[in-house]
Amino acid sequence: MAIFKPVSNGNMSSYLGICEFGILEFKDRASEFDWSDIFIEVVVKQNNSEYDRNIQIKGALDKEGGKITGGSVLKRLYQFFEEIGCEAGITVDGNWENSDGSEIKDIAKYLNDNFIKHATDKDGKSTYEPPMNYLAYFYQEMPKVPGGKSYTRAWNKVYKNEAGNKEKLQSDVNWMKSKGYLKEATDMATNKAEMSGSGLANL
Repeated sequence: MAIFKPVSNGNMSSYLGICEFGILEFKDRASEFDWSDIFIEVVVKQNNSEYDRNIQIKGALDKEGGKITGGSVLKRLYQFFEEIGCEAGITVDGNWENSDGSEIKDIAKYLNDNFIKHATDKDGKSTYEPPMNYLAYFYQEMPKVPGGKSYTRAWNKVYKNEAGNKEKLQSDVNWMKSKGYLKEATDMATNKAEMSGSGLANL
């Protein structure tokens, strides 16, 4: 008699919560929006999923006299850069630079060239399969208006896929939800911020 093994039915819930992912591509979308001084979009592949997802690090910078003085987006940007091992940053004049002071004219190209191992077949089609080096919290975002469409998002705080980081990320998520900063589609239906389960079992 043949061995029986259950086959996944592709239930969306298996792709929500804390999941492993790899990076497929970086995009710089800051020029598309008047309000964004920084808008890095990271196209990612979840483990065992056929769909790409996006992580967005975006926001306006605080400025005085044309010089950058701060902005919460910088904290999110540098936390992400630290996890992927990137030492680039932005100057007070709003220009991208490497840690050695050399100018980065195209931040998306720089990130793609240095943090993606490109691979193509003989026809030039990408064959790159990213390693699942990172962890993020994937969730269905609360619709902007009642009855609106809900999209699957990945929270922009990520960690390396290492021991202890699942618990650290879950703690961060719990805090964000308790403060109302991270709102999920289930919150609208139940008026509660808790998804069923911790999400740790998805790994």
